[in-house]
Amino acid sequence: MKRNLVFVFVVMSLSLWCAVGFVVNSGSETLTKVDFETGEINNTFAVLGSMPNRVELTQDFAYVVNSGDNSIQKIDLETGATVVNIFIALSSNPYDIIIEGDFAYVTGGLINKVYKIDLNLDEVVGSVNVGGNPAGMAVLDDKLYVGNTDYSNYYANCSISIIDLNIFEVTTTVPTEVNPQFLSVINDKIHISCGGDWGGISGKICILDPATEEITDIIEIGGVTSNFAVSPTNTVYVGDGFGYNLFAYDALDYSIIYGSSNPFSPGGVMVAANDENLFVLGGEWGQNFTIKKFNFEESLIDEYTVALYATDIKLMPELTGITNDQLPITNYQLTNYPNPFNPSTTIEFSVPQTSSFVTLEIYNLKGQKVKNLSVSLSSAQQNIEGYGKINSNTSRPSSFDSAQDDKFRTVSGNLRMTQAGSNTYSVAWNGTDQNNNPVSSGVFFYQLKVDGKVVGVNKMLMVK
Repeated sequence: MKRNLVFVFVVMSLSLWCAVGFVVNSGSETLTKVDFETGEINNTFAVLGSMPNRVELTQDFAYVVNSGDNSIQKIDLETGATVVNIFIALSSNPYDIIIEGDFAYVTGGLINKVYKIDLNLDEVVGSVNVGGNPAGMAVLDDKLYVGNTDYSNYYANCSISIIDLNIFEVTTTVPTEVNPQFLSVINDKIHISCGGDWGGISGKICILDPATEEITDIIEIGGVTSNFAVSPTNTVYVGDGFGYNLFAYDALDYSIIYGSSNPFSPGGVMVAANDENLFVLGGEWGQNFTIKKFNFEESLIDEYTVALYATDIKLMPELTGITNDQLPITNYQLTNYPNPFNPSTTIEFSVPQTSSFVTLEIYNLKGQKVKNLSVSLSSAQQNIEGYGKINSNTSRPSSFDSAQDDKFRTVSGNLRMTQAGSNTYSVAWNGTDQNNNPVSSGVFFYQLKVDGKVVGVNKMLMVK
């Protein structure tokens, strides 16, 4: 018998921004806001500073890197008004920004530093020396990975600086291929887009294993590689620095799907993706750029014209809260108990037998992701991302003793995966974030994805 459960949530202060993007137009020095559902485009949503380059988004604000002004421009996402300009340092030429918790990190491309900004104070509170001409960054497990392009020294010493965010110091430097300009965390590995020298040295993708802090794989994809976007089916799309093509490879086995010899076209300089679509930003110098919207069958769905020489595109997070919506949960029976809870709760759900991969994402009331729990349901094995595999079979091999069983079923001390029925699973959460730090009391939302599709959202309350 099918069960249709409908949960009604009312959270007046939040909004759902799952199909909105923002584009930095460096030539026009404006920020574009695009609603990809309605097609509404505002190419002057905000007026930017000198030489705007990159943007990072939170629930309420956009933070734009204005390289020419040596500053970060904080913009209200409701009004487009500038809240404050956060000065970095003279001649710092800030390039990229990444946000982790209450802090932002900015690369100073000309003076070889990474700056730490307290987002509650809107001011720089620290800096650390890294390699030559730092560019893109990625964060994983309290470590910041910084791509040092060393372009001013003809790419002689390209590397990744690994910064321990607990002490804000460089702990390791890892040599890379030429021009490590863009970084992304994909399947708990650091993928590094090494774009080459724009001439005789072609682009490559380096895979860095955080466990060993070594480059384990190199994908010789060719071209001038740019940033990354990942599909729900583990295809990694890579922008083309020249803006003509698009490259792609498999995130699991690193096989090349589209390389420089067989690129996907039309392409673009920057890419972004959500669960439904791939967005490709490109154009010709001196002309307005366009965003091409594809589905993951790689059919062109729509195009949106932005402004001059666009250099970055970012999408609002898929889940930033719930607003007076009825969220149907059909067949999946998503629930948790106890609720309210202290200190732990069990999240239970049912999935069809044809499902193979499940993700549970936990968000706080601000819409910030607290925890990501990925579960593989194939071959009767559950794989919680970053924590190992848990066998749900009722029988165990003779060599599988009780100590091993406890090791596999209790994961990092804060998750426990069990199979309650043929299609029903449960995960225990003890109220810690992705770094295993205890979270504060309050309302949390948990979102269930099955094979890359959002199928349900529910809420829970932690009380201490």
